[in-house]
Formats: sequence, C-alpha cells, structure tokens
Amino acid sequence: MPARLVDGTVLAPLAPFGFALAQRITVDPSAGSITFEREGRSVTMGLPPGDDAFVPLGAAARGLGDLVRYDAASHTLSIQSPPPAPVATLTPFAGYSPPPGPLATFTPTPVPTPRPTVTGIPQPRRTPIVLTDPWRK
Repeated sequence: MPARLVDGTVLAPLAPFGFALAQRITVDPSAGSITFEREGRSVTMGLPPGDDAFVPLGAAARGLGDLVRYDAASHTLSIQSPPPAPVATLTPFAGYSPPPGPLATFTPTPVPTPRPTVTGIPQPRRTPIVLTDPWRK
C-alpha cells in the first residue's frame, strides 16, 4: 500500500516504511501511541485516528535525527539518515601474560660418569642351569 498525503502530513504504512526507519517500534493501542527507537534516540507520537497501520513518517524521521525533505512537485518524501556511529574495536584479551625479563630455568650441575671398575678376568658362570624337556614325561 503506498504512502498518502493527509492534511499536509505524509502517512506511510508501518510495514515496510516504519520498520526501515527504526531499530525498534513499540505500539501501545490503549494509549494510542507508537514509539520509534534507533541508536539511543526515541520519538513517541500519537497514532492517526481510525487507521493505526499508517504513521506520520516525516515526523518520526525528524524525531530520530534524520534530514527530511518533501518535494511537492514530484510528491516525494526524501529521508537522509546520519551515518551510523562507528563501532569501537575491542582490544584482544590475553589470559596469560609472561612476566617481564628472562625466566629462571633450572639446569642441574652435570656429574661426571663414573669409570668402570675392573676386578680381574671374567669367570664362567658357576651356577648350573637345569634343562628340562617339557615333552618328556
């Protein structure tokens, strides 16, 4: 459904024009009001009587800080939103940071390898080795 001009005010359907204008929209039918919110700014206005699907688009855009122009010759409502606020980059989180300076490293003092002790000429084994045949009974 297209927007329409009523008594010098451009009324546009809430969907899709209102949703493109704000990040959050709250409608209170009991109070007959609608609230548009975007980037910390909000504007609350009354709903036009009898038709709650149409909202005054120019007034809502001005309340959110947009530049609004209406060209009567071409019946065009131009809305220019300011550029979005820059998003700050988070600093990286390091759960562990090494202590300043070199770290102490444990290094044991080397011990020289002992020389083998020679006690003489090797002797044959004197303990007999008993051989049994497991297949013989």
